[in-house]
Amino acid sequence: MEERILVLYNLAERLEKGIPSDLICEQEITIIVPLVVQLLKERGYQVETMLADLNLWENLKARWLDFDIVLNLAEAFGGGNNRETVVPAILEGLSIPFTGATAHNMHFTMDKEKTKLVLMAYGLPTAKHQVFRSSTEKLDKNLTFPLIVKPVREEASIGIYHDSVVGDETSLRRKIEDSLERYSQPVMAEEFIVGREVSVGIIGNNSDLEVFPPLEFIFEGANSDLEKIRSYEYKWGGKKEQMVRAELPADIVEKLVQYSKLAFVVSDCCDYARMDYRIDPDGNIYLLEVNYNPGIGPNTHGLNNTLTMMASFEGYTFEDLIEKIILLAMKRHGVVR
Repeated sequence: MEERILVLYNLAERLEKGIPSDLICEQEITIIVPLVVQLLKERGYQVETMLADLNLWENLKARWLDFDIVLNLAEAFGGGNNRETVVPAILEGLSIPFTGATAHNMHFTMDKEKTKLVLMAYGLPTAKHQVFRSSTEKLDKNLTFPLIVKPVREEASIGIYHDSVVGDETSLRRKIEDSLERYSQPVMAEEFIVGREVSVGIIGNNSDLEVFPPLEFIFEGANSDLEKIRSYEYKWGGKKEQMVRAELPADIVEKLVQYSKLAFVVSDCCDYARMDYRIDPDGNIYLLEVNYNPGIGPNTHGLNNTLTMMASFEGYTFEDLIEKIILLAMKRHGVVR
């Protein structure tokens, strides 16, 4: 019997937080979903799609016997650009198997500071930081400029702009005020690590993990080291991200693999995730954040998908990666093929 897959997605047409340009990153789903449906049908699966709108609970409850597993591509809920964690919570409440992050994993890793604090307790290296809930809080004297300023509970580089790395307290206060006003959440100021930015992807579950070779981001055209960041403009400004397989010493790669596996397990990631790092000129590694459900679209059709690129280093096509993630989730949930 062919497996029946429901592809779940959200179409963000309403701004619920941030600024209007934040909706740009939500629109690639309109390209990815048809491609995923096509490839899964070509591989012999029965496929349907469902919008994660405000009727999601009722629609899933009425249809839960019609599919074996949900491919969760919803990055928000209810037609806005917010409340992503509601989707896995609904799926869990209905005991429906699905791919990727649980509600718990999302809630935890979405908070950059709490993730840092827990992973630091497990020995993972991260940059010094301070969280601001108002722009008037005193700056920790142990922090050294330059600092990078970002909202504490956003992803996809939302809230990180070309001028988010600041070199003095006046600029810091201005960025904190802007972020607090736009995103209505605490702001994290983190010591900016001058050096290389790399990312490491993982697929699997528990101790059975496959780590992809590290990928490095190239920032051609940057006028200084302080501009070499994956800002929102860099990721969503209409140009292809500059990504290459990272050429790193073996001992650095070994540490990245070790750190990434530990972060995956400690953060309770499921099926697939991506860890972002900075590496300074002395070879010191700093974990930036854990990314649940990183983009798994292709690197065609004008799209940039880091995990898909990493997987290609190991011979996976876009189609292979999608199917692999579904099979991993089916195994984790005990869905019999």
